[in-house]
Formats: sequence, C-alpha cells, structure tokens
Amino acid sequence: MQAKKSIREENLRKILLTKFLPNSSIDTNFNMWELNGSFYEKNFLETYHALDGKEGTFPETRYTVPLMEFGRFSVVFDEAIHFNRYRGKTLRSAFYDNITSFPKVKYLSYCRKYEVECLKGGTARPEWTSREAERYFGEPQLPGDLGLSGAPGWKLTALTDLATDMIARKRKIRLLRISIWDDLLLNQKLVKFKDMLVSPGKIETESILKYVERKVFGLYADDF
Repeated sequence: MQAKKSIREENLRKILLTKFLPNSSIDTNFNMWELNGSFYEKNFLETYHALDGKEGTFPETRYTVPLMEFGRFSVVFDEAIHFNRYRGKTLRSAFYDNITSFPKVKYLSYCRKYEVECLKGGTARPEWTSREAERYFGEPQLPGDLGLSGAPGWKLTALTDLATDMIARKRKIRLLRISIWDDLLLNQKLVKFKDMLVSPGKIETESILKYVERKVFGLYADDF
C-alpha cells in the first residue's frame, strides 16, 4: 500500500524544508506483522476485533508510510479519508492514553464532525474496499452505505493509522501528525490547513513553521 501524495502534502513538505534539514535514514516500509509479539500486540488486536476483523487472523499488511523525514522528527499529513467512525474506534485504543503529544481529543472530534467529507472522496476503489481489506474485514456494503459491514477499505486505513503510530513508537520515531482539519489564526481568522496549503504564501508559511516548531517541542517533552 502506498498513498498518492496530494498538492497539499507536497506544499507542506516544501514549507518544512525551508526550516528543517531532510533526513532519508528512516525506513518508511512498515508491516503490521511487526506488532506480533510486541508490547503493543494486545492493544492492536483488541482494536482490530473492534473493527470486526476476522477472528483467528493477524493482519500482515505491508505499506509505505508517506513520512516527511527531518533530522529530529517525521511528519504524516492526514487527508480527509483518515477521519471517520473507524478511525474513531482506533483512537479509543488504550495505546493513546499516555501519549501526551498526540491530539487524541481533537482527532476524535474530527472523526465525528468530518465523516461526511470522508464520504465525498472515499467511495471508490481502493478507498472503499480492496481485495486485501476484504481479506480481513469481509465483503463491503454498497459505496456510501456505512451500515452493517460498511467499508473494509476505510477500516484497513484506520487500522494502518494505528499500526503506524504503534510501529513508529516501537522504532522510536518521533512522529507528528498534521491534519487537513487543523487550523491556525491568520489575520484574526481561523484558517484550516485544508485551505492554507492549496497555495500558501509568506504569512501561511511562517505560521505553519511556528506551529510545527511548537509541536516538535511537545514531541520531545513526551515520555518516550
């Protein structure tokens, strides 16, 4: 699995490169099987089953994380597809309880508030379903129908987000998630990253850099 980069993600990366040195030493190839036998296995499997994952299976999904790698930290940019009821379930994992640098409450609110935005661009393949997603979560409902079995593809994306956070923690990668729904105060008005990153100017660039600097400080204040 490898996500296609959006113009917003590319613009964010360009902004961060004006301030932070790139680092290509991190292995961005992840595998859920890495959690098997680890300290996080119990929490991972509990969440997998909460998503109606098939009993008797352990997900072995291999994927490439779209990390923006810098000298002291890495960034993942979360687009609209990452905010829905399934990601909400993964965020309730006990894994997140003691990670002070992760915006759990804010991300949970995004999952409730912006699921309709997820539906706008997430009903086609492979977002809605895929052969691999159905291997673990069964047959899908019709596109747009979140009742019963819902969207196996969304479930796999949500589980991948959880696995990424766990594996990053296991590998001691200081991971900063930035959301399309995060906002900053610009000219006395709250503006979302969704809008700022379409065509960022000097004001947007400076505000984003200050925001990331604050967040990176939080990453290092967190108990690792």
